[in-house]
Amino acid sequence: MRRLCAIAIGAIFALSGCMPTEIVGQKPNGEKVTAMFYPGGTTLDDLLIIAGKNYFGKAQYQMDDPLADIGFKFKTGERFQAECREQGKNIIGKPECKKYAIYRSSFPLLPEKTVIFKPSGM
Repeated sequence: MRRLCAIAIGAIFALSGCMPTEIVGQKPNGEKVTAMFYPGGTTLDDLLIIAGKNYFGKAQYQMDDPLADIGFKFKTGERFQAECREQGKNIIGKPECKKYAIYRSSFPLLPEKTVIFKPSGM
């Protein structure tokens, strides 16, 4: 019994490090789209969860440029790319992107002209 409790507590601590980022957007037809993003790191794939379905791949962004394009390349080969359309400042006055627009997409759930608002937790 003690061993089982120790394993359960260890699993809880291991999973508590997986903090997702909620991504909210609006498709060109006005439909709201919400996704959860889990970064995978160097050895694991990144994960996007949209409408309860998992999509694995790699996020594409520049860590040192908060106004640069962002994207995601799925394991299936599909991808989307978005550019910053609205700039602003973060709480310490540094520039950041407040809104992105997808300008290239082969992924049907996030078509071109979908607007993505600044992700929470980023």
